[in-house]
Formats: sequence, structure tokens, C-alpha cells
Amino acid sequence: MSAQAERGVVVGSRYRLESILGEGGMAVVWRAVHTETHRAVALKLVRRELVRDEQVREMFVREARIAARIGVNPHIVDVLDAGVDAALEVPFIAMELLEGEPLDARIKREGPVPQAVAADLIEQLGEALDQAHGAGVFHRDLKPQNLFLARDKKQRTTLKVVDFGIAKLAESVAASSTHVGTPAYSAPEQLGPSWRAIAEGRGKVIAAHVSAATDVWAMGLVVYEMLIGVSSGSLWGATTLAELPVKIVLEPTPLASVRAAQRAHLLPAGFDAWAMRCLDLDAQKRFASAGEAAAAIVPLLRRVGAAQPAAAAAYAPPAPTQPAGLAPQGIAPPAQTPWPAQTPGPGYAQAPAHMQPHTPVGGRLDPQLALWAQHRHAEVRAQGDPRLYLACNPFQFLPPVVNTFRDARLMVQGAQLMLAEVGVGDALRQAMGEDRIVIAVLSSPRVVYRAALRSKQSTGIADGVSRAFDGFKGTPAKASLGDPQFESRFELSFPSPQEGVMALPFSLRQLLMSSGFHGTLELRNGGFVMNLHSVVRFEAMALDQLLDAVARVYGIFAS
Repeated sequence: MSAQAERGVVVGSRYRLESILGEGGMAVVWRAVHTETHRAVALKLVRRELVRDEQVREMFVREARIAARIGVNPHIVDVLDAGVDAALEVPFIAMELLEGEPLDARIKREGPVPQAVAADLIEQLGEALDQAHGAGVFHRDLKPQNLFLARDKKQRTTLKVVDFGIAKLAESVAASSTHVGTPAYSAPEQLGPSWRAIAEGRGKVIAAHVSAATDVWAMGLVVYEMLIGVSSGSLWGATTLAELPVKIVLEPTPLASVRAAQRAHLLPAGFDAWAMRCLDLDAQKRFASAGEAAAAIVPLLRRVGAAQPAAAAAYAPPAPTQPAGLAPQGIAPPAQTPWPAQTPGPGYAQAPAHMQPHTPVGGRLDPQLALWAQHRHAEVRAQGDPRLYLACNPFQFLPPVVNTFRDARLMVQGAQLMLAEVGVGDALRQAMGEDRIVIAVLSSPRVVYRAALRSKQSTGIADGVSRAFDGFKGTPAKASLGDPQFESRFELSFPSPQEGVMALPFSLRQLLMSSGFHGTLELRNGGFVMNLHSVVRFEAMALDQLLDAVARVYGIFAS
């Protein structure tokens, strides 16, 4: 081939090359002008060294065909023309010319995307993917580099999905569902049959073929990186590509808020559960569509965005009420990352009154529990994900949670709450048959300081024996607020007396004393966990009792 792609060359007898816009592994994208209409376009040319690669040529032909099949969408780049240049002997695709930059460039330059802006982009992404999926097309290489932030003449930003070059039509995925896409965003079903077999040997399910859920997986990762402003693959913590499948298939999926560390405040409450559903190893357990995933997270982002105009700034939670004469001045909140927001936001937060309760796997809800769930606008699930509760460990007084049997998820005074029947890892309790307890886990930035308390009244044989062992071992360490009446009823633990006073203000101590509270309350930086001795069953009346106690305690912090 003697002809070269260079400025001034006319490609396909109608596109004059002007300047290079970008280069990728397979192609070079030029700014070009149609010689008759004078319309500027983005012209993608196959790299000369790959022009004889049949697979590359097939991808170019497929990209043009796929664009026609998907149809026009304001959030998918328009493919205008395609062909093969006789002189250059290379395939080309003419696309609409976009002014702006890819999402990855925006993140590198400015860091986290403000939540209100992210909400708009996610909504547009869901719309684009739903149209493609409806046409039987799965992108399979969704990543920040393929999400273009286009700006119009009024500087308004519109998201455009680009590069359907390796996309597959639904009827053709069986033979080619794996080994494509960017590794950091590849769903488990894209890792190949060997990893599927490894997963099956460990009782895990990986789909045999790609589907809409494959793009939902990548969407979850993209949104995480967009919100906290990090590079590709950050969630997995892998240092090499070889580690990625191990992290994805063999290790528990990390909680987004834990992995985000000091940037966790940039994630909305409920994000952990949303991301967990996007990144479920089993494709059937992910969101049914990209639009559904978007609809679940967007309200959470807009609610926070409206409250925080500078969404990328750190949220400074208000200090609890400080009774005069009790707490020393100048005690700051603990210098630690807030505990992860355990509770799911999508589908649970501010549930509409008509929402029907979830029917657990393996059987129908007890009628009374079903009515309770409907009345409380809650969703009840069987076989909850224990990782959401494991993130609460370790406890000071409660035994460690190791399993989840059922949970109910709802909102209380704007805070996210889970009521859960959990299994605890305590050999003595297991031997006594008392290894199931019901706990409440509330997530709120209004809970700032750390402290733990439990009433001195024991319940059950295992609890009494455990307390005796605690006393024998001298653990947990006794702490004092200088409030003898309160301490006659409760055992206390906190990092320092000053933080204990801030965590347990006088108004809260009054409430616990006057209400006859018998149980355990563990306050964290970002929420609290509660257990009542009287609530031993996951039943409507018992859950109402626990819910009432949570609401009354949280009212101290929310007021």
C-alpha cells in the first residue's frame, strides 16, 4: 500500500482528513469534512498494521450494522456512513463529531463528578443502554473511555455512548461471550469457561453468556469511579491483570464505601447495596436492566445533591446536642472513616405506599408479616447478604454476625434502616440454640461519636454465661460517665470519657432510663446497631417494638 492517511487525503471519495482527534488500539480517529455537504465528522480508520486482520475488519463492519439496528438515540453516538477506501485499502466509519471529552479525561482533570451532575449522566446512560439492549445489542466494553461528555453551543453536557465495535447481537453471543472488553470492567461471564468451572466448584453461579446484566456490571463500576474520582479497577484493589479474576470470583466483593476510604463521604447513603446488586456474581441477581439500575440510584444522588450544592465537598455531620456542664469544649468527631452505609437505597428508600412486599425465596411471607411490610413501606428479603452486616463487626457487646436469614429494609426519619434476623458466631450460643438474634442497623451521618452500652439484665443461658466469662476475663473494659444512676443500669464502653459524653448525651440517657430499655446499643461514626432482649423473633409485633425503639433513639440525634 503506497497511500497514507494524512491531512488533505480524501477517504471514500467524500471525506477530507483534517487532523487526528485520537488513537486507540485498533483505529485512528480523524476530524474530517464531507466534500459535498461540508459537514464535519469524526472518521474512524483501521490502523494500517491491522488492516489484514479479519477479526478487526469484522468489528468495523459490525459496528456500522449495530448502529443501524439500535436506531437513533440522543445518548448514543450517530454512525453516519461506512465503507472501504480503495486507495488506502482500509475500512472507515463516519460518525457525528462531538465537542467535549471522554468521562475518564474529565475525572483525571477535575476528580469526582458532583452528585447532581452524575445523576443526569447515569439517567442518560440507562436510557441509551436500554435502547441498545431492547434491540438485542450488548455493549460488552462499557468504561469511562467509551462515555463521551459532549457539549453543545450553550455548553450543556450530554452523555454519548461510543464504540459498539465489540458489541454482540443477542443471537450471536453463545460462541463469543468471553475474552472481550476491558479487564477492569469485565463481568464474570466474560472471564471464560475456566473461571466458570472454578466458581461452580465453590458453589457460585456464573452465567454462560453475556446479557444486559453484563453492561449493568460495568455500569456499577463506572458510577463508583465517577462519584469518587478514581482510576479504572480501583474497587478490586488488584495490582496486576492476573489478580482481577481472583478478586472477582474467589474473594468477597468489597464494600464500595470501605474501598473508597477517605472518599466514602462522596457516595450517597445506600450506595453499597446498589453496587452489590450491580456486581452480583450471578447475572440473574443483578438489576434487570440498566434503566432499573439508574432509577434506583438517581433519586439518592439528587436528594443529596439538592442538599449539597458542592457535592464533591466533604460532608461535615452536625455535632450532637451537648448538655451544658457535661462535655468538655472542643471535642471533635473521631478522626476515622465513617462506617459504611449498609442499607440499600434503590427500591427501599422512600418506598411508595403501593409497593408490594418481597416474597422470600423458598416460600411466601407470613400473612401478618406481609401486611406489616406493606403498612411500613418495607421490603422483606430472605437470605440477605451477610456482607452488609459483617461490615458492622466487630461489636463491643454483641457477638459477631456470620449469617443473615431475613431482613426488612425501610426509612426512619430520613435515615436508612435494616431490621435483620442474623446468625452469630458464638460457640456457646450455638450449643445452647441461642445463636439467632434480631438486630436493627441504622445508617445516618447525624450519628457521629462512638460508644456502646448494654443493660445489666441478662437474657438466656448463653447470655448469662457469656457475661460471666466477660467478668472473669475483665473484658470489655468498664467505662464511666460519672452518672451513677445510669451506670447502675448499663455497662458502658467508649474510646474516652469525653467521647462517651458526646455519644451519650443526657437526653439519650434520660430516654433509655425512662423507657426501661433492655438490650444493646452500639453507636458508630455513621450509624448504630441495636438489639432488644425482648425481640427474639422476626415477627410483625416484635419488629414494631424494635422499630419504635430505634425511632425514639434516633430522634435524639435527628432533632
